[in-house]
Amino acid sequence: MKVIILLFAVLCCSSVAVGNPLQGIFNAENLKAAKVTGVDLAADTRPDSVILKFHPRDEPAVIVVPVPSAARDWTRHAAFTFEFSANSTILYRLHIRNRKGEEFTFRVQPLQDVPVKVAIPNSYLTREYMNNRQFKGYWISNWGNHIDLTDVESLAISMNPNRDVTLKIGALRLTGEAEEDEVYVDKPVVDRFGQWIRLDWPGKVRSLDELKLAWKKEDAELAARQDFGFCRYGGWKEKTAKATGFFHTTQQEGKWWLVDPDGHLFFSTGPDCVRYTDPTRVAGREKLFEKLPAGSSDTTDFYRANAAMRYGEQDFVANWKAKAFERLRSWGFNTIANWSNSALFEQPEAPFVTNVSVGRTGKNWQSFPDAFAHEFARLAEQEAHAQCAQFRNEPFLIGYFIGNEPRWPRRNLIDLILKDPAPTETQAFVRRFLNDHGDTPAAREALLEALARKYFEVVYKAIKKADPNHMILGIRFAGEAPDAVLKANDVFDLFSINIYRFAPPADQIKRIYNLVKRPILIGEFHFGAAERGYAPALVMVKNQEERGATYQYYMEQAAALPEIIGAHYFQLIDQPVTGRFDGENYNLGFVIQLDLPYPEMVVSVRATHRRIYQVHSGALPPTSQKAKMR
Repeated sequence: MKVIILLFAVLCCSSVAVGNPLQGIFNAENLKAAKVTGVDLAADTRPDSVILKFHPRDEPAVIVVPVPSAARDWTRHAAFTFEFSANSTILYRLHIRNRKGEEFTFRVQPLQDVPVKVAIPNSYLTREYMNNRQFKGYWISNWGNHIDLTDVESLAISMNPNRDVTLKIGALRLTGEAEEDEVYVDKPVVDRFGQWIRLDWPGKVRSLDELKLAWKKEDAELAARQDFGFCRYGGWKEKTAKATGFFHTTQQEGKWWLVDPDGHLFFSTGPDCVRYTDPTRVAGREKLFEKLPAGSSDTTDFYRANAAMRYGEQDFVANWKAKAFERLRSWGFNTIANWSNSALFEQPEAPFVTNVSVGRTGKNWQSFPDAFAHEFARLAEQEAHAQCAQFRNEPFLIGYFIGNEPRWPRRNLIDLILKDPAPTETQAFVRRFLNDHGDTPAAREALLEALARKYFEVVYKAIKKADPNHMILGIRFAGEAPDAVLKANDVFDLFSINIYRFAPPADQIKRIYNLVKRPILIGEFHFGAAERGYAPALVMVKNQEERGATYQYYMEQAAALPEIIGAHYFQLIDQPVTGRFDGENYNLGFVIQLDLPYPEMVVSVRATHRRIYQVHSGALPPTSQKAKMR
């Protein structure tokens, strides 16, 4: 794959330069002196701009440009702005680097062939966490900790494309006043169904009559009976363990399993976000849309509007719910995974997991609570009772997640607590601990484990008091966590983690298991393609056929690991092509925004789920067919 790194220098001065300190970054002299590896440069017709042509390759592509001399201190400017357009939705990275060797990186996600102006305010550069952020004609993410921007050395642009991509970028500016982002289009880019107008593909819907025929065809296809060898809960008919009336875990012949309420061995597969709402922003970018569904205001919801034409408004939820269960049964899923609509939990027809918010209100440091406060335990019991008592006797519930991808393990938690001007019981505990053990790296690691363990124990006990029958599935960590935090997860019944890779790494899974000694549930993974106006998700493959192949590869590789008891796919339905609440516009679903399935995904998931129990038991080897990226 090709990684392009483009370095621009910035000048140092004792006061804010008059005009634009970044002017001339792309002038001929700087580019003439550049060291270029693996990227083609071309002149742009716009002043102070350049055209970068990226190609798929295995080795990084790099261009280094020497620095001028007037924009080293970025903290004294109100905003960083630039314009760009790209002929692909594949993201590029903009890295800001200082002379200490630190790097602050923005992932910029374009809308295809839509020229825009980017405006990043000083607050996101210096103190506020951006995370995912939607703008008018693009979105940006930056989840990193801030760095010293008083001595910036360079900028870098990098890309990892799986096809040729052209990026036009220029007019980089540091401004003295706040600026607004902008999108430059003279015609709509999204049609009345929520499809990208400027592209074509097999199955693109042209009319409501076509859409109704496609829905009718799916109804007929779903009516055909599928046999996966499942019991009524989706467990393995052939293998049993002790039945308790509720889901629990067991280990047989060195392999971990879930056990369903009737005692059948169970490996959990299912989509996240089984729901019917996913609005996209309209306000400030009305010109992107050809025609909005009735009732649209600052936001609109193309999936909800399309689905309403299929299911009717009067009995919409009941009809949508029936179709959701019909699809899951037909495709061989046995779990309603996280973030799903609560209507599915009323008289459920499939096992489900759910997330609860216990102990996440009130005083906190990057969402880590004041866990040592007496009030924290009392409020946790109240919140657990309000959310969990209703499910106490529900056999279809697998268990509860208590959080998702927390940032506090990677955000200097101990220093945040120590430096807080407001005294708390947790702060007092931290000071006593360091006073007793010394402020050393080893002591801080032990302290981090103690903090995490206290938080987890209070929440665990509160939920178990409200509902002693169901498992607590822990926090769904984002790819990894410090060892000290991992060790504290032995409080829970399972360890949960989201792993966005082509397959869960066996060595990582083994290392986590050795620390936690709990079976492992993967809460999120997915694959996408840069097609139909969508960004290609966190793990990019060539096309829809390869998305299906990669689902089977990931799931069977996961099932072949004895420590794993399930893996959930994020998510059921594609995100809106113009982005959800935070801008994400990924091609990641089994279902498109017009409430139709991807046939390539359906074929692969059925094949996978017919084999999944035998793969996990060791009777069959996992598939070795890897996806094609390009």
